[in-house]
Amino acid sequence: MTVVPALLPAGSFAVGVVPGFAAGVARAVSVAGSAGVRTSPHWTPAGVLLGLTSTVLAAGLAAIAVRRPLTLAQRPWMESLRRLQSGHIGDYVAWLVAGAAPRGALALPGVFSG
Repeated sequence: MTVVPALLPAGSFAVGVVPGFAAGVARAVSVAGSAGVRTSPHWTPAGVLLGLTSTVLAAGLAAIAVRRPLTLAQRPWMESLRRLQSGHIGDYVAWLVAGAAPRGALALPGVFSG
């Protein structure tokens, strides 16, 4: 049960660190998923900046959530959000469908056009 969560970060780390691994992954994905169209992996300054910004924001939000759980829980506007997610399995399914449905609707024209 913990193999997949362990392999995904390890694979992501390997793509960025091991020389030639990213090119091999890109070649395999190109051949398997895009009818043989070749892509070359490369790092751009904008991509690196976006990755670093996302990492810093995620770590900052996690630190706030861990270090100050009471101050966040005492906010009055959080009560309405707490009522929407009670922890029941049906809530998780409803939020999954609510998040997946707009993505499916956005992808639908591309599916029909070919």
